[in-house]
Amino acid sequence: HGGGKDLIFPHHENEIAQSEGAFGKPFARFWIHNGFVNINQEKMSKSLGNFLMIKDILKSFHPETVRLFLLSSHYRSPIDFTDKAMDEASAGLDKIYALLERIEEKKELSEINNVEPGNYYEHFCKAMDDDFNTARGISVLFEAVRNINRLLDESKEGLSQDTIKDIISCKSDILKIRGILGILYESPEAYFEGKKSKALGKKSIDPAVIEDMVREREKARMAKNWAKADKIRNHLEVMNIVIEDRPEGTIWKVKTG
Repeated sequence: HGGGKDLIFPHHENEIAQSEGAFGKPFARFWIHNGFVNINQEKMSKSLGNFLMIKDILKSFHPETVRLFLLSSHYRSPIDFTDKAMDEASAGLDKIYALLERIEEKKELSEINNVEPGNYYEHFCKAMDDDFNTARGISVLFEAVRNINRLLDESKEGLSQDTIKDIISCKSDILKIRGILGILYESPEAYFEGKKSKALGKKSIDPAVIEDMVREREKARMAKNWAKADKIRNHLEVMNIVIEDRPEGTIWKVKTG
């Protein structure tokens, strides 16, 4: 049984007294009392008029960002809803999707099967078994993300078989954790395209204009006109557009946060 922590006394104590007095059996074996949601350090309430509707939050933030934000605090702790906290959750989700995108780009990482799972899922389960400690569980998730990024960064000359197995093991753990937390269910491409469209829509920027600027910059780079290429990059940065030059070509993303 459960509810807000303000119901512990007298509401839940009365329920125990009434039910156990009437039937002589335990009313509940497990109790879960959640902390309050605060808005900018004030308790959310209708009387204060500072409550938010989920449908309104989803106009600004991806559903998985909201879920990650809520799960990043222990359920018994108060949680403070602020734009800064939501931006941090959004940036965190971006990091995980960016890693999955990075893995997808490595062909050799899709050619090995039957790899033993890593230790991150086990550590995650231990956290969840400790009073649903989602905050600690999510920290384990980000440890796995950091480890894979480190392995990829250290293997710029090529991935060894041992490194490939380590990366696939960690990725397997991440996907198992995904199934419990209910996040990371989009492909990285769909996720970033969705964010890109929403962000550009808010700024009334036509994606075709960005594509034209990126192509113009690519032409300048091929002609070794670095001054022009840098000027276009700087212009895009002012528009919160981040450029990434890759061997297969240039991609662009909308800067978040």
